[in-house]
Amino acid sequence: MEHINKIKPFIVHLNRQLKDLEPEIKKLTNQPLDDQLLSLTDEKERLKLSNKYAYVLSSLLFVYMKVLNVKDMTPIMAELSRVKSYMDKVKQLDLNQSEKESAAQEQQERAKTIIGSALGEIRSDAAISKVHFLGKHTKFENKRDQDELAKKVMSRLKQANKTKESTGKVSKRNK
Repeated sequence: MEHINKIKPFIVHLNRQLKDLEPEIKKLTNQPLDDQLLSLTDEKERLKLSNKYAYVLSSLLFVYMKVLNVKDMTPIMAELSRVKSYMDKVKQLDLNQSEKESAAQEQQERAKTIIGSALGEIRSDAAISKVHFLGKHTKFENKRDQDELAKKVMSRLKQANKTKESTGKVSKRNK
């Protein structure tokens, strides 16, 4: 009796999941696959629908065989991996297409700027970028920071002078 109480929440959860799955399956099966494929005009959408069908069927077969306690799942796993590879190919196709579109957009922007500069178009941004001036100036929070920096600079100068006096050469490190 104890074991039944432990299993009941899992069964309730499984029933809820099956109820959620049922409308999705009905959406896929309310029309024959051929009719659904013919209604789609985009080739990529046809690929996605075919992959979805194959994945759903393989997954449901996998679950059914698990419920029946079938030990050898290699054919189902091979089919699932095959479907996954097809889904990855479609995803890669989408990625390549978006990369091509962004590259074309960048090329179009570059062409606009080149044509604009060739025609003498007035620039809306500054000729000298603000980036060149960032980080060049040292801001001291208090007198102590300023004194510490001055001491470091003076010690480096003294060290450079000692090196110059002893060898007659200036150390590259101290330049």
